[in-house]
Amino acid sequence: MADAKTQVRRRLAAGRRERPAAERDAARAAIAGHLTSALSPCRRVAAYLPLSTEPLPPTFAADLAAVGVTVLLPIVTGASPLDWALADGPVTTGSRGISEPTGPRLGPDAVATCDVVLVPALAVDHAGGRLGRGGGHYDRTLAPLPTRRADGRPWLVAVVFDDEFLDRVPTDALDRPVDAVVTPSGGLRELPT
Repeated sequence: MADAKTQVRRRLAAGRRERPAAERDAARAAIAGHLTSALSPCRRVAAYLPLSTEPLPPTFAADLAAVGVTVLLPIVTGASPLDWALADGPVTTGSRGISEPTGPRLGPDAVATCDVVLVPALAVDHAGGRLGRGGGHYDRTLAPLPTRRADGRPWLVAVVFDDEFLDRVPTDALDRPVDAVVTPSGGLRELPT
């Protein structure tokens, strides 16, 4: 399974690097539109600061906060679950080269207080299987949460480009499925997880 995941990750990461900037910008604008309308009624959302090749717009956390949503951003803490801080201050480059908030840490349990968690992904399949970048940070973070939304778990939404919504992605027992996917042309779709 690890080899299958590695091969798919390499292919998808290369595709993201090769994606023309104009196509990426158009996809980001569409995703921002879909997510802003869906998430503006939320009280609290866990988002992330995307890498330059990712489909989430770099300003999305700030834009969502501007419409009155409290936004939490992740902080990588080694092999532990992600820590969280409010998206209301400066950011710095963290230990893994990812932008992170510099405000007071809220602890790993803060994610459970959110209505929605936007989850980065390289690919998502129609059953909610998610392929991340391989660090396991989100899977470790989401593992302590209830398995069902009916039990109070936040809605888990993966953000991918159109061609990254696949029929099947390789997953194993440690991978947490997502409840929905947002793509530029397909919008926000709930998945049968």
